Amino acid sequence: MIHPRRLKGTPANIARYYTVGDYYTKGADEHSEWGGAIARDLGLEGKVDGAIFAALLEGKVAGQQLGRHRANGDIQHHPGWDFAVNAPKSVSIMALVAGDRRIIDAHEQAVGTALSWMEEHAATRARVNGEITERTTGRLLFARFTEHASRELDPHLHTHVVVMNLTNDGVGQRFTSLETRAMYAEQMVAGQIYRNELAHLLRERGYEVEFDPRKGLFEIRGVPRDLMADMSQRAQQIDAHAKEHGLTGQAARRMSFYATRGPKEKVSLETLHDQWHVRLGKHEQAVEETRLAAEKIGDRTLDVPTQLAARSMLFGLRQSEGREAVNNLGRLLRVALASHVGEVRLRDIRPLAQEHEARRKLLATRHQTGDEIHTQGRTTRRTARLELAFSDHLALAIGDAKPLATQARLVEQAKAHDLNAGQRAGLLHLGTSEDRVIGVHGVAGSGKSTLIASLKHAAGPDVILVALAPTSSAAAELGKKAKIESRTVASLIAGGGRGLDDQHTLVVDEAGQLGNRQAIRLLEISRLTGARIIMLGDNRQTGAIQQGKPFWLMQRLGLPTVELTEPVRQRNDAMLAAVAQARLGNYADSIGHLDKVVSGASSDVLAAGLVEEWARLSSRSKDRTNILVLENATRLIVNSKVREALKTEGAIAAEDARLSILAPSGMTDQEKNFARFYARGQVVTFARDNAGLGIARDAPYKIVGLSRDSRGRQRVSLSDENGRTIQWDPRLGRASQINVFREEDRVLAAGDRIQWRLVNHELGLKNAERGTVERLDGPIASIRWDRDGKVQEVDLSQHRTWDHGYAETIYAAQSKTYDRVYVLAPVNSPLVTGQNYYTAITRAQFGVKLWTEDPERLAEKLTQKSGEKTSSLEGLGRLDRSSIKGRAGHHGERLERLREQQLGDREARRVRLEAERAERTAREPDGIAADLAGRAQSAARFLDQWLVALLDRNRSDERQANSPHQSAPEIPANLPSRNEELERGGGHDR
Repeated sequence: MIHPRRLKGTPANIARYYTVGDYYTKGADEHSEWGGAIARDLGLEGKVDGAIFAALLEGKVAGQQLGRHRANGDIQHHPGWDFAVNAPKSVSIMALVAGDRRIIDAHEQAVGTALSWMEEHAATRARVNGEITERTTGRLLFARFTEHASRELDPHLHTHVVVMNLTNDGVGQRFTSLETRAMYAEQMVAGQIYRNELAHLLRERGYEVEFDPRKGLFEIRGVPRDLMADMSQRAQQIDAHAKEHGLTGQAARRMSFYATRGPKEKVSLETLHDQWHVRLGKHEQAVEETRLAAEKIGDRTLDVPTQLAARSMLFGLRQSEGREAVNNLGRLLRVALASHVGEVRLRDIRPLAQEHEARRKLLATRHQTGDEIHTQGRTTRRTARLELAFSDHLALAIGDAKPLATQARLVEQAKAHDLNAGQRAGLLHLGTSEDRVIGVHGVAGSGKSTLIASLKHAAGPDVILVALAPTSSAAAELGKKAKIESRTVASLIAGGGRGLDDQHTLVVDEAGQLGNRQAIRLLEISRLTGARIIMLGDNRQTGAIQQGKPFWLMQRLGLPTVELTEPVRQRNDAMLAAVAQARLGNYADSIGHLDKVVSGASSDVLAAGLVEEWARLSSRSKDRTNILVLENATRLIVNSKVREALKTEGAIAAEDARLSILAPSGMTDQEKNFARFYARGQVVTFARDNAGLGIARDAPYKIVGLSRDSRGRQRVSLSDENGRTIQWDPRLGRASQINVFREEDRVLAAGDRIQWRLVNHELGLKNAERGTVERLDGPIASIRWDRDGKVQEVDLSQHRTWDHGYAETIYAAQSKTYDRVYVLAPVNSPLVTGQNYYTAITRAQFGVKLWTEDPERLAEKLTQKSGEKTSSLEGLGRLDRSSIKGRAGHHGERLERLREQQLGDREARRVRLEAERAERTAREPDGIAADLAGRAQSAARFLDQWLVALLDRNRSDERQANSPHQSAPEIPANLPSRNEELERGGGHDR
């Protein structure tokens, strides 16, 4: 791990701290050295000289004095930064306690590799034409100091890299101060580069490593876990302090680091080595055997197969683009390295990334998109193609539908539903539009569902409205309010739009939660079936978990959109003001308008205070007040404290039953394809039967380990309820049909609130449904569900995808309305974003109470981190050129051909479906079959004729395209993989 910090104190004191030692007397083998391109220019090499070190910290270099000149004549110069590189604990034990000095050499080499990456991102700031700009220099001067002990005098191999606050553009060039923003952004990449290099070097020295491919962490195999814990007293202190004070994340842990620093204790390194050896105790033999096994293998060279490096790099690309359309190059490399720690190094995969760029499969972005600082922003060509396809789909949808209702009926229903002016205008637009795809962009609580209910009553009897949403709870909410059928987007896509035609209108609620791939599949289903799509959403609310922000993007590309700007959910001036200010990004003002803000304590204490206040509410008020949290870890804390309070009141039965639940593992679809990402003890379920392996749909299978087949390929060993072992290759299944869980224990009693966490068709339950346990007989629970008040008996030992239902995450609460909301927002949580805060407070009609450590820090965090997703076209600066209007001149003829083709596709689909229906009917009793046989044959003949005509038309197009007198038409872009525009033009219009 690499932990950076800004240096404080006088240059002389800083120099003394690193060169002499602080909490123990440094040994002769704890070497120091100069490094960086500037060190070579200045002739600095070998051991660090304290006097030169102090002068450089002071800003004195090559006859220059860096710093700001103050009015009183003083010169203010910040000395620099310390980037501490820490070896894994098992590495420290084998190097310092077992005494394998080869490991110390490997550590030094790995640190150098990581520092080379950091130096590439060295930059300075300059004023150009009156504007401050950042310029990469790629040149550093640093001093390295390797140490062997922690402040608690545990064995701890680590190197302090003191980076001087200076850089320049080359030999003899003037020096300027360093800008470290890019270096800080790349610190996690550098840390992974270090770990992969070190692990590979250890393997070359005969050691075996065990690693976590999700986190990229590793330890040496054979070093006992108990020993590592015993020799990590400092880490335990920091963890305990961080937990006590609710501190999460690397920056927050640094606060715990300094808060728990004990007094200095001077002791010789030789004495420490003796103490460490004594502390081995019962583990001495295991450590000795690990060292001897490595020495027996001896030093060797391990070549990295090209195919393995390619798989690693491809995983880095696919895993990263699954979440974001644009990523830093460093992130792509970090994810690739983490997936194969000790197996590949930076030098193995970097040429492959460069090859992807040379072949324009990886494109450099130049414009800001999303929150992250993109020092080297990259998007993939296939992501750019995917986003370009939105423009074509929208162009094909214009004028491709009939009005849903007459103007008279729309006006009548607007009056009947008492719509406001904005809603009335929106209803008229929706009902009279001839566009097949249309959007409704409305502020949270602007009455979008009321609008759809009005549209349903105004539409003719032949119009079938279907409520869709990314989550089953949001779809059910819209379906209930508008009194229309509801289903999830995923289920519609899985069925390929079966049963849809141009009589259907798909109303997609919370469209801002759609990812790029879901949205494009919806548009393709609409194109093939003729079904209309109405997208309802708010770009300011919580976005997609997966890649992209297609609802926002489609609006920028030309989606016909109704705007609803007047909120109708909030019922008082204070709430209206809080929501309005949050929407404008004025978070401090928004927080100031909330009913109450509680601060000044740790997350645990704040959670306890929130629950204490909630517990004082009447039963009626509790039912109308929702507790919202931003992440599952916080949700578990709040749920636990709520149960304690209700137990004290007697609202929950005294006798608990301990039950096992299945909690989502959080694995991505990319990770599900590879055995290395699965862990012993996880539980896997499948959405499809696999007769060959004897796997039954929805049955739980526990992972008992990983194995390899005769060809060395990894397999996951599954065990069913009868103890039968199944060797399963995850690469052969579809990730979307695999659910991976971890088992956790929960206590449950009569009176408990429960929330279902996965759609269950057998029980008829949707995700995020909540209810109350009225009776509990062993694992059999009688649950009264909130949605309809009906009681259902559920065997919770068989159906285990539930949890306590007191606190709710923001994602699950989106689309819902409550009288009041209590929000717990730990400042250091990565999920505290502007979008999540806005979504949380807009759930309430009358008031919001907020619990957070520091309102000012919270407002700053919300301003810095909006939560907005990235867009490939935005990052490439192509939004205007890629819009319907921007592409019209170049692609008009092609789009006309595609319009003809989509009509033909629909007719062919209609004929095929009719033929299939006739064939099914033919299998029914005689009489009906005879009556429809002729229709089936007629339909088949029509389909054959249509296909022949289509092939003839395509051959004609090809002949025209190959004619020397004709310019080559662009390949159709109705499917992302068929659009070659970016491949040819490299991000520029032709």
